[in-house]
Amino acid sequence: MTKRSGIVQIALIGAGRAGMIHARNFRTAVDHCRLAAVVDPVESAAIEAARALDVDTYYTDYKEVLQNDDIDAVVIVTPTKYHCEIAMAAAAAGKHILCEKPMAMTYEECLLMERAAQENRVKLQIGFMRRFDAAFTEAKKVIDSGAIGDVVMVRSNTRGPSVPQPWMFDLSKSNGPLAEVNSHDIDTLRWFTGSEFHSLYAIAGNYRCPDARKDFPDFYDNVILTATFENGMQGMIDGAQGVRYG
Repeated sequence: MTKRSGIVQIALIGAGRAGMIHARNFRTAVDHCRLAAVVDPVESAAIEAARALDVDTYYTDYKEVLQNDDIDAVVIVTPTKYHCEIAMAAAAAGKHILCEKPMAMTYEECLLMERAAQENRVKLQIGFMRRFDAAFTEAKKVIDSGAIGDVVMVRSNTRGPSVPQPWMFDLSKSNGPLAEVNSHDIDTLRWFTGSEFHSLYAIAGNYRCPDARKDFPDFYDNVILTATFENGMQGMIDGAQGVRYG
């Protein structure tokens, strides 16, 4: 943080669709911070993002921005495959981290990220914005108050209007829609039930992305998940991408 101004200097790592949403929010809706740099491995994308965001500094290698002592924090909005690598490097460089969901590709990678943040005494936050959304926080209060009785099941529906990006078809890079999209629902169920998953079952299919079927037969854009929780409650997630209803 710039001691004189009290402003947190932020670097955006990943200038795709989601990255630009974060960047514009930091520029217009978040106090006490300044978007100071943009990083994208595609130079034309980095240049265009810097121009659109009125940012003077851009990089094509995230390692370079981590060497910038003026940067206090980074926002990681890259394909999931790279989250752990970048977050660990950022922590080692003393940068605070806001990482888009899903956190990483594996549970083990999540632990590595958490440990790196703790050892380097930096903050690590995952982009589960529902926990700060007024409607969701009010719903949580109502559940906890008992105003609607004993809740035995929580159901979360998510309809994503955007068509998946081509890199998302490869589950070795994205972990699929349950991670890329429905991790919000997974977190909501854990939050609202106040418990951890005990068992789950899911079915999925690819109904709207025919271009992915040949090269990525495991990709899916529609999923239904049912679950039980350690406290005995039940949960259900109904998720779909590339739809414009619900």
